[in-house]
Amino acid sequence: GQFVYCGKKATLNVGNCAPLGSLPEGTVVCNVEGKAGDRGALARASGNHAIVVSQNPDAGKTRIKLPSGAKKVLCDTSRAVIGIVAGGGRIDKPLLKAGRAYHKYKVKRNCWPRVRGVAMNPVEHPHG
Repeated sequence: GQFVYCGKKATLNVGNCAPLGSLPEGTVVCNVEGKAGDRGALARASGNHAIVVSQNPDAGKTRIKLPSGAKKVLCDTSRAVIGIVAGGGRIDKPLLKAGRAYHKYKVKRNCWPRVRGVAMNPVEHPHG
C-alpha cells in the first residue's frame, strides 16, 4: 500500500494533500480548494489537473492554471492534492450504439435524444 499524508509537512509525492503555499512552481495538482476549507472544488473531473504557476508569499497568494486554460489567484492556505485525477481518456472510446448513450444520459437529466429544430413541425419547436 501507500501512505498518504496531509498538511504543511507533507512530502511532494503523488496523492499527498498540501497547502498551495508550500508547493513549488510547476507542480501538477488536482482537487484544489477555491476558498480555504471548502474541501476541493477545482480540477476534479476525470483526467484533469491544474498547475501551480507562481507564488506571492508576501500577499499570501498562489496563481494556478486551470484545465480550461484560465489562470486563477488563490489563497496560500487553500489545499490541493498532488497529481492528476484518475480516469483520463474516458471519452476517447466511442459509445458505438444508441443504447449506451441512453444509459449515459439517463442518470443525468432529460437531454437525450435531441431533436433538431429543423426536423420538427413549427408548432412543436420551443421557439414557436
